[in-house]
Amino acid sequence: MNSKRIKRYFGAWLKAKTGKKSQIALRQLFDNLARLGRYPDEGTIRQSKLTVWKHLEERRIRRLRKTAWIQGISKYAAVFILLGFTAWIYWEMAFSSVDQPEMTVKQTLEGMRSTITLSDGSQIRLNENSEFEFPETFLNGQRLVRLEGEAFFDITPNPDKPFIVQTGNAEIVVLGTSFNINTHQATEVTVASGKVKVANRVSREQAFLQPGQQAVLDGKAIRIAEVSPEYFLGWHTRKLSFKEEPVERVFEILERAYGVEIHTTFSGKRPQCLITGTYEGERIETILRGMKHLLEFDYQTDIRTKTISINIVQCK
Repeated sequence: MNSKRIKRYFGAWLKAKTGKKSQIALRQLFDNLARLGRYPDEGTIRQSKLTVWKHLEERRIRRLRKTAWIQGISKYAAVFILLGFTAWIYWEMAFSSVDQPEMTVKQTLEGMRSTITLSDGSQIRLNENSEFEFPETFLNGQRLVRLEGEAFFDITPNPDKPFIVQTGNAEIVVLGTSFNINTHQATEVTVASGKVKVANRVSREQAFLQPGQQAVLDGKAIRIAEVSPEYFLGWHTRKLSFKEEPVERVFEILERAYGVEIHTTFSGKRPQCLITGTYEGERIETILRGMKHLLEFDYQTDIRTKTISINIVQCK
């Protein structure tokens, strides 16, 4: 839309003679301007539209109260003000997207895992049923990526370029560290090394995590807990170490590490025995057979549904 047509449409509005086509064209103008930005926020777009319409309405009302001579001045002043405002929006949104790198999307299906090496040397291990979006080259003084699902991050240090991971409701900022993110339910961030800042993109609440800490973002809150990172990294490292862990907790960790569902039943009372042991690079069937030295139980595996049914009898 050229400047003459813009001026004509806004002039008609100030005369209170806008037709349906003009109104549609005005709305399309602001929609097009909004789309020029990089990932525009819907709330911001809506507020921008309301602000402009409010400004126009105030100008129109003032015009009706003035003389014809003042009306002419106000009309053109409003047009030029709005044209300037429109040009400012265009400049901010269009040129803010200059030099934005082209993004690549990597997806994994059920049973698939993938290792991705980024242009800065950082390595990402993507778990099954996940999606990772990243640029071929990092620009503009930051390293920005996006994740849906689960991934382990081993980030190359660079104090001048913070590494930022965006999920649905969270933003994780690091300089150089290793950590795990899981967004399959609530966003869950577990730190293995270094320091991580976690921010809620809705409430703007933020927290700093040290190794051995985990943040869970559920709604607007951030809950922090002390955890054993290896329990949450087992799917990536295939290394699990249990120290006097309750039986049911061990099965929960195995579920997560191996991407299976474990259903437990009990022949009698729930066993109170604790499990201690270390496993590295083992298949889950090997771990279950090893646990039979500590716990009496039977199990059946359904490969099709990735389900293990375990009937626990008693501790040994």
